[in-house]
Amino acid sequence: MPRLAFLIEYHGKKISGSQFQLGVRTVQAELEAACKTLGRKEMRVHLSGRTDAGVHASGQVGHVDWPDTGEKDLDLWRMAWALNGILKSDISIVDMQLVDETFHARYRATSREYVYRFLNRAQRSVFLKDTHYLVHYPLDVEAMQDGASRLLGRHDFSSFRSTGTSQSSPICTVTRSELLQLGDGRLEFWIAADHFVYNMVRIIAGTLTEIGLGKRTPDSVENALEKSDRDLAGPTAPPWGLTLYSVSYPQNYNLFERDPSQRRLKEFSREDL
Repeated sequence: MPRLAFLIEYHGKKISGSQFQLGVRTVQAELEAACKTLGRKEMRVHLSGRTDAGVHASGQVGHVDWPDTGEKDLDLWRMAWALNGILKSDISIVDMQLVDETFHARYRATSREYVYRFLNRAQRSVFLKDTHYLVHYPLDVEAMQDGASRLLGRHDFSSFRSTGTSQSSPICTVTRSELLQLGDGRLEFWIAADHFVYNMVRIIAGTLTEIGLGKRTPDSVENALEKSDRDLAGPTAPPWGLTLYSVSYPQNYNLFERDPSQRRLKEFSREDL
């Protein structure tokens, strides 16, 4: 059975997270249903990691073992096109690639990168309301940038994990942590690490918000990391500001190296439209 890797985008507003849950709409369930319709067989889709209800993704990765049809060469572009025709418009398979049996979307991932988006202005935005966290009061961006920089390196992130959740290791190595000011009140917090604990990015975003509002200092970030106490970090920011931007894998998989937006465009003629 050929193993296929997917590059997936989704808008989380009407989705109850990525992982299968009985009785609600999830990314995994939608993908498995689409694969079953096209491949005429039950299949299990594995995703790189979990995202909560309301969280978006521009670079989620998954894999599936596709039934052997006997065809020598699979037309992956047309398969993706067909699957997208089955899926609802808030989930899209951007690219597909054949991978060997050692590939696993979750267990072979080496790092993940997230972006949390803020809108800092007095009134809401019609266009950004589902993807940005609106903060009405002025934010001290320099203080927030200072706080974000203190997350770099290897730390115990117990203070930035929701209480009562999985007891997986809280030790994470953060390789990127920066707040960008884009103009028009738009801010983006970017973070990449080898491992994330549950709600880590949203709790950091809530902590940075309080720093920006003057409710805590940038030093409070280091204090929370040292003390491993959830009460020393800020609140959990809302899910709609968060996007899983990308997932990285060992170079030997050569995963999605080409630009999927340009795939096969040169092969089209006007007669194909």
